[in-house]
Amino acid sequence: MTKHSQPHSYIYHYVRLTPEQQIGLHQACFWELSHVITGSGTRIIGNTEEPFQEGEIILIPPHIPHCWYFNPDKTDKEGLISNITLTFRDDFLTRYMQFPELQIPIEQFKQRKNAIKFNSQRAQELSTILKSMQKENDAERIASILRLILLIAKSNTSDIAGEYQPEISKEKKRLEQIQIYISCNATRNITLEEMARLMGMNRASFCIFFKKATGKTFISYLNEFRIEMACLLLKQQQHTIAEICFSTGFNDVPYFNRVFKRIKGITPSEYLCSLDPDS
Repeated sequence: MTKHSQPHSYIYHYVRLTPEQQIGLHQACFWELSHVITGSGTRIIGNTEEPFQEGEIILIPPHIPHCWYFNPDKTDKEGLISNITLTFRDDFLTRYMQFPELQIPIEQFKQRKNAIKFNSQRAQELSTILKSMQKENDAERIASILRLILLIAKSNTSDIAGEYQPEISKEKKRLEQIQIYISCNATRNITLEEMARLMGMNRASFCIFFKKATGKTFISYLNEFRIEMACLLLKQQQHTIAEICFSTGFNDVPYFNRVFKRIKGITPSEYLCSLDPDS
């Protein structure tokens, strides 16, 4: 991680860490440009949940909740993932609008309200700059950030990776927080007490709220989510059923088999046998 003296108008981080050390769901009042160097998994940005692969670059405007859930099997030889994150506030952009040449591109940059993913060509251009910034000093990085902003401002080949939602009911926001937390933590043990505490509720109130909002008990919802994860891993045909059981948050293979059959109508072994070998 790069050290900075204070005050500082931006933050540039290159980090290598284990998948579980990656920061969970969060939102902030600054712009974030995130580049996955090593790793893959599922990202959640706003109301969108999608798989991600290494090499992807995402621009996230202020105030959009987001997190990356990294697959623990997709790491480097040391078991680590790596990424580059660049963050800066709106006032960083405003400072440079005093230059007439930069007014239009910075306005174009600031007009973006949704998170965006760049196509492969643009991502490669941005990646080259972001990686070169590792060897630059604080002052040199200012010029690189302006180059990034100019590239992003004129980019018209990007996909929406998550939408900004300024208006959301308290109940819907609470449910989305629960769903995102499950997505980011489903591989470990999650208790009702933990979820209730996270939502600032007691256990009984949480259970009533969740059942009313989803029509399911929390445990049923969690198990269904984990079984869908298990199905994705079974389709890869690279892991044993026992390995998949433990990597999706279950801690007992017979119980995993019973839950799988209840939800899918067949056992994990039968599901595996039914897969098209060419799929």
